[in-house]
Amino acid sequence: MFVHSENLRECSESRPNFLEHPNSSARLTTARGRPRNRNSTALQIQMPPRIPLSARPALALKPTTQQLSVRTYAAVSTASPTQPPSHRAADSRKTQLHRTYLSLLRSTPLMLVFQHNNLKAVEWSALRREITAALAKLTPAGEHDAIAEHTRINVIRGGVFSAAMGVAEIYDKQGGKEHGTSKEAYKLTNKKRQKHPLSPLLDGPVGIVTFPVMSPPHIKTVVDIMFPEGRAVKGLDPLALSGIQKLILLAARVDGHAASGSIGTGRVVDGKMVRWVSALPGFEALRGQVVAMLQSVGGADLVRTLEALPVSAVRTIDAHRKVLSGELDVKPEGEGEAEAKPAESS
Repeated sequence: MFVHSENLRECSESRPNFLEHPNSSARLTTARGRPRNRNSTALQIQMPPRIPLSARPALALKPTTQQLSVRTYAAVSTASPTQPPSHRAADSRKTQLHRTYLSLLRSTPLMLVFQHNNLKAVEWSALRREITAALAKLTPAGEHDAIAEHTRINVIRGGVFSAAMGVAEIYDKQGGKEHGTSKEAYKLTNKKRQKHPLSPLLDGPVGIVTFPVMSPPHIKTVVDIMFPEGRAVKGLDPLALSGIQKLILLAARVDGHAASGSIGTGRVVDGKMVRWVSALPGFEALRGQVVAMLQSVGGADLVRTLEALPVSAVRTIDAHRKVLSGELDVKPEGEGEAEAKPAESS
């Protein structure tokens, strides 16, 4: 593409002089000082007006007194001042559940383990209400039943409960220096790695029924309502009946060291054994049967013999106390014989 030299000269001459103030009344001239041709075909470029330096606000270079915001981060606390140090965070939900389950395992002589399948909140409420009403009928009106009051139905988390059960079976809080959620208990249970017989049953939705005392009548009442073998108990709430159909009795944990304090004496029994235990009479009836058997033919002599042993022990201890306190004057054997010989010689 070729461009004529005259056109190039015309374009170069039509460029405005940007060094001249736009507000000046002088005519715009070209770069060579000649006036612009009004009939020029070049585009006329209009620049925006300049702001004079005197009109610009001067920036103050004085130091500012405004404090700049600084981002800060919260410090991570290693241990809560109100919680003992533990292997995990002391205020986490898992740690609190671990402590609750560990307390239940150490203080409950009998615990029923069952499976629940999608029970609604209204069904749980109706079931608990029916069990509370049935347990209240076991005692006469006006008397307080501590066993019925402390019988509880709880929905548990299987993983946390299994870990707490391992600590309850292995870690002795009397011999150990720390509590059940400490690093010492975690290291000991992690080193043993003993699998509890109840661990395979704790997968899925699981719940427990805890009894403060081994009482066959209370166990029978709960088992008959929650896990009936045939037809359900008559007169129950329809919501409770709907919830009972979704419950399955898995096993029971009979804790032997809840009263004795020893470790590792707990036992796992199946549903048949639980029903056999619930069919036994109460402790008062068992004591009456034992007394009646002892008072039968030949039993009276055995009762008197058993009663004579503590009576003779009490008499011997009381005589020894009187001798030490000086209430009973006992002379040595040699002194009595020496006093008798001079009397005979005279």
